[in-house]
Amino acid sequence: MSTKIHAIHLQRDAYVYVRQSTGHQVRAHPESQRRQYALAEQARQLGFAHVIVIDEDVGRSGTGRHERPGFGQLLAAVCEGRVGAVFALEASRLARNNRDWHHLIDLCALTETLLIDDDGIYDPRQLNDRLVLGMKGSMAEYELGLMRQRARQAFEAKIQRGHVMWEVPVGFVRTRDDRIEKHADRHVQHAVAGVFQKFRELGSARQTMLWYHEAQLPLPEVCPGTLGQDILWRLPSEHRIHQMLRNPCYAGALVYGRTAAKIVIVDGRARQSHRQRQPVAQWRILLLDNHSGYISWEEFLHIQQLLEANRHRLQGEAGGAAKRGPALLSGLLRCGRCGRKLYVAYSGTTGRVPRYICHGGRINRGSSSCLTVGGLRVDRAVEAAVLDAIQPAGVIAAVEALERLRAEHDLTRQALTLAVEKARYEAQRAQRQYDRVDPDNRLVAGELERRWNGTLVQVAEAEARLATLEGQQFILSEEQRHGLLTLGHDLATVWRHPAASEALKKRILRTVLHEIMVHTTQQPPVHVLHLHWHGGVHTEVRVARNTAGKHGRATDNDVIEVIRELSKVCRDLTIAATLNRLGYRTGTGKTWRAHSVASVRYQYRLPNFAKGTDWLTRAQAAQHVGVSATVLKRLIGQGILPARQVVPSAPWIIQRADLDRAPVLAAVHAVRTGRARQHG
Repeated sequence: MSTKIHAIHLQRDAYVYVRQSTGHQVRAHPESQRRQYALAEQARQLGFAHVIVIDEDVGRSGTGRHERPGFGQLLAAVCEGRVGAVFALEASRLARNNRDWHHLIDLCALTETLLIDDDGIYDPRQLNDRLVLGMKGSMAEYELGLMRQRARQAFEAKIQRGHVMWEVPVGFVRTRDDRIEKHADRHVQHAVAGVFQKFRELGSARQTMLWYHEAQLPLPEVCPGTLGQDILWRLPSEHRIHQMLRNPCYAGALVYGRTAAKIVIVDGRARQSHRQRQPVAQWRILLLDNHSGYISWEEFLHIQQLLEANRHRLQGEAGGAAKRGPALLSGLLRCGRCGRKLYVAYSGTTGRVPRYICHGGRINRGSSSCLTVGGLRVDRAVEAAVLDAIQPAGVIAAVEALERLRAEHDLTRQALTLAVEKARYEAQRAQRQYDRVDPDNRLVAGELERRWNGTLVQVAEAEARLATLEGQQFILSEEQRHGLLTLGHDLATVWRHPAASEALKKRILRTVLHEIMVHTTQQPPVHVLHLHWHGGVHTEVRVARNTAGKHGRATDNDVIEVIRELSKVCRDLTIAATLNRLGYRTGTGKTWRAHSVASVRYQYRLPNFAKGTDWLTRAQAAQHVGVSATVLKRLIGQGILPARQVVPSAPWIIQRADLDRAPVLAAVHAVRTGRARQHG
C-alpha cells in the first residue's frame, strides 16, 4: 500500500469516474470503457471498502461547454468530505479544461482527498504532486486543442482540393472520390431547375411553394445517408424552397463556413448557441465553378438579395415581400421627418381603404404620429407616374407575358412527362421482379403482385394528369395575340383590369422604385412625394390632401353648383336623373338617387323646389306667358330674356320677374299678334 493512503482515506468512499467524450467512442472503443470500470477492483485492492462508480457522463465532452451531471455529483461528494480518493484512468477523463480540473484539485486539497490514475497516487496538499497534477491538466487541454486543430486543418485542406465531406443537396450525388456530380435522373434535374425558374417568375419563395401545391407537382428529397442516390418525392414546404434557393451548391460552388457558432456565457460557463449565417465575404472556403450547377453564381447572388428584400423587418431597409393587400406602396414609403418606414392601416366599411402611418413621434417624443397619409390619392398619383415612365416598355412586356405563359405550360408538361416515364419504369421493374419469383411461393409472390398493382395505379394517375394538360394546349388565336399586343400600348387599361392582382402591381412598383420619401405641407395642403427610382433618378409628385373636416368622398363643387341651380326648378328625382344623364357620380362613385340629392341639399343648405316660386324652367316659363318653348329659346339666344344654364345639356333656369320685363312682353305680344293675323 502507498504511504500516501492513510486510515482517514480508507474510512471514506472511493469514487471511480468513468467518461467517454462521444457516442461514437462509446460504440467503437469498448476497451477503454472496460479499463475504466476495472478501476473499481483496483480501489478495493488498495483497501477501500466502499467503491462508487459514476458513469452518468458517458458520451459527454469534458471541454466545459456541456453540462456534466456526473462531474457535478463528484464535486458535491468531495465538498461533503465523503470521498477518500478519486479514481480515473487519466486526467483527461476528469476534465479537458483547466477550470474544472483546478477546481477539483482545490476541493481535494481542502478535504484531504487523493487523486489516483494509472500512473500513480497524488495528494493535492503536497506541492510536488500539485505541480504534476497541474501539468497533467494543462497537457490534457492542450492535447484536445492540438487534435482538433490538426483534424480541422486536414478537413479544410481536403475541401480546398474540391472534395465534399458532407451530404450533398438533392439534384447532386457524391461520388466515391468525394466529388459532386449532377444526378443522372433527368426527372430530378428538371424538377430542381424548375424551382429556380419559377422563383424567377414569382420573386417569392412562398409564392413558389404555393404554385407547386396548386399544380400538385412534387419535388425530390434526398434520403439521408445515401450520398444523394435515393430520392423521395413529396410536395415542398416553404422551408424546403428556402433551403434550395440559399444553397450555393446549385450555383456550382463548393462552400464551407457559411454559418458560425455564437458562444455565450451561461452560469459562468461557455455555451454554444444556435449557428448564424455569415456574409459571403466571411465564408471560410469558397470554390467557384467546382462542379456543374443549375444556375450561375451571379444569379445566386441576385436570389439572395431578393430573399433578403422579402424579409419583413420593422425598421430595416427592405420592404418585405409583396403581399395581397390593396396598399400598393407598402414597404416603399419613408417618413420625410424621422426617416422611418411607414406602416399600413386599413379602414372603411370593407376594411380595404389603406392609410400610411409613421409612429416616429410616438416612439421618440411620446406624442402623436409624425404624419398620416391617405392611401387612395397617393396610390393613384404614383401609379400614374410609374405608368408614364414604363409605357414604352409595354409592348415588350406583352411579348414577354406570352413567352412566360408558354414557358409555364411547357414546365408543367415536361414535369408530368418525366413523371410518366418514371412511373412506367417502376411498373416494368415491378413486373420483372414478379415474373422471376416462383408462383408457388405465395408469400413472396403476393407481396410483389401488390407492389406491381400499386405501380400500375401510379402510371394511370400520371397518364391521366398528362392527358388533361395536353387537352389544355396553350395556343392563342391571332385575334387573342393581337389583343394582347394592343394592350401593351395601353398599360393603364391592363393595370386597372380586375384580373391584375395587387401583389403583381406591387412587384412592378418595387422593380422600378427604390423608395419614396413623403412629407406634408400646410399651405398649400399637399403631400410631397420624392420618388427614388432604381438607377439614381429622383422625381417629385405633389398630391392634394383633404383639409380639416373634409374627406375624399365629398361631392364635387361642380355637382353642388348643378344641384343648387336645378333645385330652384326641379324635384329631387328629376335632378338625380339629370345628373346621371350628364355622367356625374356621387362622392362614393355611385349613381344619383333622389335621397342622395336631398342629402346634398340638406348638407349645403340649398333651395327646395317645393318651397319656392321665383324660378321657372323654359317649359314652365313658356306655359306661363302663353308661347312655345321654341320662342323663349329664340329670345334667350337673342339676349332678350335673361336665363342661365349651369352646364351644357342642363335645363335653362329663368327668374319669374324677368318675364315681366318690357322687351320680353313686347316680343311675346308680337308673337301672339302674328298668330291672330294668321288665323284671321
